[in-house]
Amino acid sequence: MEQTNMEKTYQKLLEETDHLLEENPGASRLEALGEALLYVEAEGSFAERRKAFQFAYLYQVQKEQVQPNHQLTPDTIGYMVAHLVQLFAGKSPTMLDAGSGTGHLAMTVREQAENAKLAGVEVDPVLARLSANLCEFLEVPMDIYPQDIIEPARINTVDAAIGDLPVGYYPIEVDGFTTAFKEGKSYAHLLMLESAMTYVKDDGIGVFVVPSNMLEKDNETIKQYLSESATLLMFLNLPKSIFKTENQRKSIIVLKKNFSPLKNNEVLIGDVPDFKNASQFKHFLEQTESWYDNYTRN
Repeated sequence: MEQTNMEKTYQKLLEETDHLLEENPGASRLEALGEALLYVEAEGSFAERRKAFQFAYLYQVQKEQVQPNHQLTPDTIGYMVAHLVQLFAGKSPTMLDAGSGTGHLAMTVREQAENAKLAGVEVDPVLARLSANLCEFLEVPMDIYPQDIIEPARINTVDAAIGDLPVGYYPIEVDGFTTAFKEGKSYAHLLMLESAMTYVKDDGIGVFVVPSNMLEKDNETIKQYLSESATLLMFLNLPKSIFKTENQRKSIIVLKKNFSPLKNNEVLIGDVPDFKNASQFKHFLEQTESWYDNYTRN
């Protein structure tokens, strides 16, 4: 059976990565894959090339262990983020990916919103370089800021901020953030969310993948932030089936820049159906659209 364009490109990426590792055995597999993106002549559509990269990345992290925060955001979650961004910000938004990693989440959203203008902030130099090369590979312009998202940066304001935020403590104590704890280290994902929203236009949108217990567990600072600086619109729990344990479960939070109480709507809180159940998932997307239609009539 003849290979698809995606399979051909995937195979080329693997072969070129192995070749580069032979020439430079001290390099990591992710560094070699990033460089391979510059030499492989990709075949097929944007979606086929993106998936070829995705599978090549997953192959490399099976061969060489990486930290959990370097895992790619699954397509199903990326498509859900894309749906929500387009619902609130239209099909041609300016968009910032906070902690953009390889840039794969932004590219998954870009696959659905073809006219989106992208920017990303990534502190890890290997991932920042890989994301720049992925942009070349996919022929998509994206401004990449190789720095920590919570540090000041000259970034243009955007219609929407997104991010699959890394969970854990920020390595040093910080101040000047509503979400920072008064004593000790603060949660990195809360600081990153708050910082990302500073680059969003007034009444613009933030769509973030966050821990499902974010609003429940010792998180008074985020509750204060949501009562002063942003409006909580949606909190959608992702399917349990895609996480190994309940503690690892994540949700998608949708925020509007600045605080204004909802009038005719209540916050949409719910469980996203299993992505494999097409009819239930379609019905859920229709529910979000119905909620949005009611929200715009406020």
